[in-house]
Amino acid sequence: MSKSLNPANYAGSDVPSHPVFRWAATIAANPERYGIMLLRLVVGIVFLMHGGQKWFVFGPAGTAAAFAKMGIPAIGAYATMTAEFVCGILLVAGLFTRFAAVPLIGVMAVALITVHGRNGFFLPMGYEYVLTLLAGLFALLLAGPGALAVDDFIAGEPAV
Repeated sequence: MSKSLNPANYAGSDVPSHPVFRWAATIAANPERYGIMLLRLVVGIVFLMHGGQKWFVFGPAGTAAAFAKMGIPAIGAYATMTAEFVCGILLVAGLFTRFAAVPLIGVMAVALITVHGRNGFFLPMGYEYVLTLLAGLFALLLAGPGALAVDDFIAGEPAV
């Protein structure tokens, strides 16, 4: 009978060739890169979904009308929809990660100043969510894409 998948059974030996152990060893060697990758994926999906909702559910006219009620011109609505959707895709892919974070930081800063800041901290209209996304975007701007990013593939770096 073979050893179990318990890492304690392999103390003092090399990591066994089982795929679970190889995967765990890769993450253990680079935990920060995988943590940043998780942040990049979640933040990217959030923006992709919000941008997609504005483009394909509310529609450009509906989004522009909603923004107008908040005192934001139609060009701001189109810029927001495009930034959220396109930069969300870029973040999920890990492509031009730092570049993609910049317009989204702008979108969240405007949202904080024009809408959410005056409504206190807590949701549903407060700024806690906007602040959380801003922090995540600044982390991506500073740290880069993390693991498994197209940016690394283009640079010829390993995926880990």
